[in-house]
Amino acid sequence: MGEVIIGIKIYPKSTETDLQGLANSIGEALPSQARVSRSRIEPIAFGLNALILDIVVPELEGISDKVEETIRSNAEVENIEVVSQRRALRI
Repeated sequence: MGEVIIGIKIYPKSTETDLQGLANSIGEALPSQARVSRSRIEPIAFGLNALILDIVVPELEGISDKVEETIRSNAEVENIEVVSQRRALRI
């Protein structure tokens, strides 16, 4: 069984949202099989930034849905968008 990297763009509810704190709280809340491999901040407009997380999950049916549900359930999250999904290569 391989792994998949899911790139998720997270739009916060407010310009005052601590995006690093949001990344940490999401990472702690993810299902046990999932982990954050990279996070970055992308400016959107008018002082609002998006948080982009690369989340590594095993190739199991339904795990990506659980990850999305977990992120959406965070009180600081307005919306999310899956921007990429690719297989992880091990060298």
